[in-house]
Amino acid sequence: MEFDRSPFVLGLASVFAGLTAVLGIFGVVGAQPIAVAVAVPFGLTSYVMYYHGSGKLARAAVRRGERAERARRRRAAGAGPRDRAGPRTRADRRARAGAGRRRGTGSRRRAPASGPTAAEARSTLGVGTDAGESEIRSAYRDRVKEVHPDRGGDEEAFKDVTAAYDRLTE
Repeated sequence: MEFDRSPFVLGLASVFAGLTAVLGIFGVVGAQPIAVAVAVPFGLTSYVMYYHGSGKLARAAVRRGERAERARRRRAAGAGPRDRAGPRTRADRRARAGAGRRRGTGSRRRAPASGPTAAEARSTLGVGTDAGESEIRSAYRDRVKEVHPDRGGDEEAFKDVTAAYDRLTE
């Protein structure tokens, strides 16, 4: 797309630039701060008029519009992490997976239909009823080291330990 120069706007910009120069020199030489204060907006006006008259403003607007259109097309195509269809936060992932919401420290959640009871899980991990979360985690890690199939343990025992840990950390 071709953008022509506007001789009228360029001429007007040069007039404003001349006024800026005169006011600036007069303000500095004559120690007139008001003249300098008036010269600043004239200078800004001459710059904007030159930018418009030379066609640079129109080219910049077209480029900005093209970039915005490319970005809109990328978003429509699903590019980028914010545009994916999946959940964005941990809470969204839990909700989508069907996990219940945490309510408070004093609330109890329903036990899943399958798996060991809490008492069976505690005996599998070897922890007492007053064991805290860090103690349960530590016991789980110790038991996993013993029964993990990669370390010569039994796969069924490993599944039992994992199910017990899941039960106690729900």
